[in-house]
Amino acid sequence: MKKVALFHTSAATLQMMQQLIGDVMPQTEVMHLVEESMIKEVMKAGGVTPAIGARIAGYIQIAEKAGCDIFMTACSSIGGAVEQCQFMTPLRLARIDCAMVDEAIARGGRIAVLATVATTLKPTLAYVERKAQESGNALTITPMLMEEAFHSLLKGDMATHDAVVAEGLKKAFADSDVVMLAQASMARVVQQLPAPPVPVLTSPESGIRWLKKAADGEV
Repeated sequence: MKKVALFHTSAATLQMMQQLIGDVMPQTEVMHLVEESMIKEVMKAGGVTPAIGARIAGYIQIAEKAGCDIFMTACSSIGGAVEQCQFMTPLRLARIDCAMVDEAIARGGRIAVLATVATTLKPTLAYVERKAQESGNALTITPMLMEEAFHSLLKGDMATHDAVVAEGLKKAFADSDVVMLAQASMARVVQQLPAPPVPVLTSPESGIRWLKKAADGEV
């Protein structure tokens, strides 16, 4: 069994991922790396800067020195930057949303991509479009950004956050065949709504299940 490094840009994902790993792959050795200042800098800069990219490369090197075989980012905002480091390491580099995106594209049709932060939506959308092109499937991809929800989240106003996301979800349901949530923070809102009329995909659980298969050498 392979050793895994999971990189977090928020401590908020750490507990969730630890629980998922305990449920899905308890026997796998996992090294957690957390750097909360990074996502704030990414948001301020509007994306990953060369300096931030260099720090990401540094964390990959740390994982390599620690004997890890796989490095996965739990943050979709830096997924593309992690992939770009593949040339410099023998580690298998992956992103938490890889399985979610593959499933959405396999389902086909009209895909809605929802996010509350532009720096998450942009790279996630680019990833979906790239994978869709590689698949050769004729897909319609519609992005939806709900920044008001994120601003409310920062203020601790969860009621407004959830209301904005719920309204966005209802709009997406009407015009799509599958809905992708670019951020794990939106997943709980789905649980508060009636059963959705179309599949709603989230990255944490599907990503960890993919990671287990990778650690077991199955993918």
